[in-house]
Amino acid sequence: MGRTSRNSSGRYGRKLEGFLVVDKPKGWTSHDVVAWVRGKLNVGKVGHTGTLDPSATGVLVLALGQATKFIPFLDESEKEYIVTLHLGMATDTDDAEGRVVGTCEVPDGLTRKNFKEVCLKFEGDILQRPPAFSAVHHKGRRSYELARMGEVPDLPPRRVRIHRIEVLDFHPPSVGLKVICSKGTYIRALVRDIGETLGCGAHVEALVRTRSGPFRHEGAIPLDDVPRLASEGTLPLVPVGEALGLPEVELPYEEARSFLHGGEVPGPQEGRVAVYSQEGEFLGVGEGREGRIRPLRVISL
Repeated sequence: MGRTSRNSSGRYGRKLEGFLVVDKPKGWTSHDVVAWVRGKLNVGKVGHTGTLDPSATGVLVLALGQATKFIPFLDESEKEYIVTLHLGMATDTDDAEGRVVGTCEVPDGLTRKNFKEVCLKFEGDILQRPPAFSAVHHKGRRSYELARMGEVPDLPPRRVRIHRIEVLDFHPPSVGLKVICSKGTYIRALVRDIGETLGCGAHVEALVRTRSGPFRHEGAIPLDDVPRLASEGTLPLVPVGEALGLPEVELPYEEARSFLHGGEVPGPQEGRVAVYSQEGEFLGVGEGREGRIRPLRVISL
């Protein structure tokens, strides 16, 4: 069955709505990217589904138009990163952009096997203290704002899950890792803690997000290509319903209209579903229970 999404018109006379996977350039904040795309495409609503550090590159998922309403329903619970870390040097930001706060010789005789054994200690469910330079709220301010003023915020640890750490390259002081982890994990904090466990300190030298949920780096487009692809009508937008990956329900006209106006409709499905019209138009997300589907979020008419 062919599926379509309800769209809002952009500058190029093409309807721009859905999820767009871009390759974030180094030095840009996630907000910078959102503002740039909003301005270039003249789309009223643009958001992102998860912050990426300014010094990092890779997968940043943007939501255009009414897709922003469905960000909470995306399953991006698993992330994948390629990180190059530098042993023997700690910084206040836990990456190469920060001020050096400590140096130490890499332990004599450190082998790939020894290093992997240390990494294994961080696999599974762990408590992780976010970096001082992070967007976590503390005392009513962003943590990085306090850190820039010289205050070291005492951030409480958070539970995260590290699914796997793979050593890709081992040439101390430089080490390359692949990390698969839960949403909310700070790779800078992981590297910091690995360095502290080794007793020599460490910071992130380079970081690439290669996957965010179902969105992969191979499908990400360079930011500079966005205006051209939009003008050509070939911008690779992922329709909202497709991106959600939920079971699908199709409603006849009267029930579809009722659903869009907040009414419950008949349906045998249990749990969350993506709801469509008989014409294949995405209408929203519903919750099925006891033979009824209740609207959770619907498109605006």
